[in-house]
Amino acid sequence: MLLIGSRAIAYHFPEFRKPRDWDLIGDDEDIARLDRALPRSERHAQRRDKAHYRLDGVSVEVANASVIPYWAMVCAAFANAPTIEAPVLGPLRIPPPGFLLLTKQCGLIYRVVHWHKNLEDLYFLRDRIPSIPEHVAALLPHTLDDSRRMFAEGHRRGARDAEPCHPAAPGPRDPRLHRELHDRLRLGDIAASLEPRAWDGFPERPAPSRRERMIDLFAEEGMVIAAERRLLSPAIEGDLHPEAELTRWALRALITSSMPENLRYFGVNYYREIAARIPRGWMSAIKDLEHLRPACASPGAGGSLCDAEKAPR
Repeated sequence: MLLIGSRAIAYHFPEFRKPRDWDLIGDDEDIARLDRALPRSERHAQRRDKAHYRLDGVSVEVANASVIPYWAMVCAAFANAPTIEAPVLGPLRIPPPGFLLLTKQCGLIYRVVHWHKNLEDLYFLRDRIPSIPEHVAALLPHTLDDSRRMFAEGHRRGARDAEPCHPAAPGPRDPRLHRELHDRLRLGDIAASLEPRAWDGFPERPAPSRRERMIDLFAEEGMVIAAERRLLSPAIEGDLHPEAELTRWALRALITSSMPENLRYFGVNYYREIAARIPRGWMSAIKDLEHLRPACASPGAGGSLCDAEKAPR
């Protein structure tokens, strides 16, 4: 079987956080053997493509390479990987760290469980892996396809917490407020989203400045989404949801929005730079809009948030 997940990362980098569960890739024969040695978990639905067990109070998850062609390909690619011997589970092969980085990276444009923990794992690996070998990088398009297989349909159908002003997105709840917030929170002479073909990567700008302006665009959009959450959601009160928490939430919402995949992956790959671009104290720019919050407390009340300017202050 092939070992992936946090235990495989810890094999390469002992300073990594302490692993809990076992994430394995096996085949029908491996699963039949484990069925004789371990009880199936009652906490999980048992499926043909994935089996769940309990071992010493710890979850053991086995993706079935006999059912999923992607995992069969991965197992073949790492047939000669280093092996450890695990009690009960038997010999486990360990893929190279570059592949473990891909598995963390490719799910982060979706609303996966433990999103921020997976993001931290990705950057832990990026800080320690100078380059990815060609034979590992060759698996990237297949890993992307497998993430789509698992998450894309649910992502399309699922309700999202917020949407940016990208042309392909459903759009903000109050477009006029959204534009005003962009103007208030801009990081240049004009809001990045107002520049020509902003969401196409600023092709009309000189090449060296495009990436930096994309980071501005994501940072501004993150602040705007956070500000909308603050102003449109009266349940978020005072210091119970401080600026840093709202910003963290908003960047996740932006990266898992309905924007095209390539833009969402930009958000993943430049998350640290985007977060660093957001100035501390940005919420001071919207303090004078706090009076709008009570006026939009009732969802179906009619009228936009900006119409609430007529409400008593």
